[in-house]
Amino acid sequence: MPETAESAVADGPPLLRVDHLSVEFATARGPVSAVRDVNFEMRRAEVLGLVGESGCGKSTVARSLVRVLPPTASVTAGKILFEGSDVQTLTPRALRRIRGSGIGIIFQDPLTGFDPLLTVGAQISETLRAHESLSRAAARKQTIELLRRVEIPAAESRYSAYPHELSGGMRQRAMIAMAISCRPRLLIADEPTTALDVTIQAQIVELLKKLRDELGMAILLVSHDLGLIASIADRVLVMYAGQTVEQGPAGAVLASPLHPYTDSLIRSVVRIDGARVSRLPSIPGAPPRLGRVVNVCPYGPRCKLHEPKCDARNPPLIALRPGRLVACDVVADRRRERNG
Repeated sequence: MPETAESAVADGPPLLRVDHLSVEFATARGPVSAVRDVNFEMRRAEVLGLVGESGCGKSTVARSLVRVLPPTASVTAGKILFEGSDVQTLTPRALRRIRGSGIGIIFQDPLTGFDPLLTVGAQISETLRAHESLSRAAARKQTIELLRRVEIPAAESRYSAYPHELSGGMRQRAMIAMAISCRPRLLIADEPTTALDVTIQAQIVELLKKLRDELGMAILLVSHDLGLIASIADRVLVMYAGQTVEQGPAGAVLASPLHPYTDSLIRSVVRIDGARVSRLPSIPGAPPRLGRVVNVCPYGPRCKLHEPKCDARNPPLIALRPGRLVACDVVADRRRERNG
């Protein structure tokens, strides 16, 4: 694995280590490569932001960590080590234990994450009883405490509410309560603020920060919202067309991006305090169609720095600064020229 920023986060072994992860989807036209050679580590209580355009593979990476990929998808290469255990080789029983007390997950749409025929409280209680030796009464009491912890008002009465009876923000809080019910060491939050209004988004982010501090859990935050990532992440991993193009401390990456895609992604964000424009900023062109593994830079056709060398190979991820990794031959060569 190349030099990374993880070693600067904390001493000791990583909580999670992903080595050379590749994922393919089976289609009528043959296998489609959705994730290619992704590497990263996470430490305890760290927040890693996984960002990129829709379809770049970030949710596929997140779902691979707990083996909840669609039936047509499969991990074709790499290892996923959680606290030293290879997730890919775990027995179903061991995997169930890790999914509860080891890794919790918040799905993108909390309405589909709950069974519509059961009350929210019953579903959280069921999760607790599946992982802990609790009576029904004890599980109910603990569930109500969890609902209070995620700041759901009138928690005792909300226990008996069905998912459709809660607002979008309340459902997301209830989903968070279920995800943290067994005090996981890692929380995967897949687009946790999608379809929520700005005020509720801010409340959910503050809640995640609070829970991170109280429980000491790491958070893998999957999002295309750079503002959200900037407000909570310690580090950022930027994906494009199924692979990592940049990785490093969140503040440094967002303030001074190295990869042209990261730079364009940041410039595409509309600022309310910025100058008025007649046309919204955007990245020209479109991402490549997923399919075979490409042997050229996948961002080349859309890149403002494109040179002939970009069509010679798919650039590897290399360290240009301590803790800063980028997959761009043009940027790497210019850096070497400046440094003599």
